[in-house]
Amino acid sequence: MRYHRLVVGALILGACSPARAFTNDVNATPTIAEAERFIGDAQRAGADSLAAGPMTAARQALESARGFEQRGERGRAQLEARRAQAEARYARAIAEREVAQREQMRAREALAAIPPGGAR
Repeated sequence: MRYHRLVVGALILGACSPARAFTNDVNATPTIAEAERFIGDAQRAGADSLAAGPMTAARQALESARGFEQRGERGRAQLEARRAQAEARYARAIAEREVAQREQMRAREALAAIPPGGAR
């Protein structure tokens, strides 16, 4: 019973503590740089045209992260940079899937063009 009270007390104390107290102790610069790299990778995969929505969201999150970092809100900058990373990864995945589907379609068309019995 005593252990139960201790656990409940610790949970209540943890729930009441401000979560934002420690968020500005981070360095968002490496996370922002990584988000820039992820956006570049997505661009090279063709995401600008194949996944325009997620790419726009990634760029907006990156700009927000830079703004928060300039204002000294490093915790929020970190979160926005991570969101930019996630959006860029998603955009790249969409672009890669679209390219793969197009290649699959071309391969099926080429296979269908082969006459029955094979090419002689």
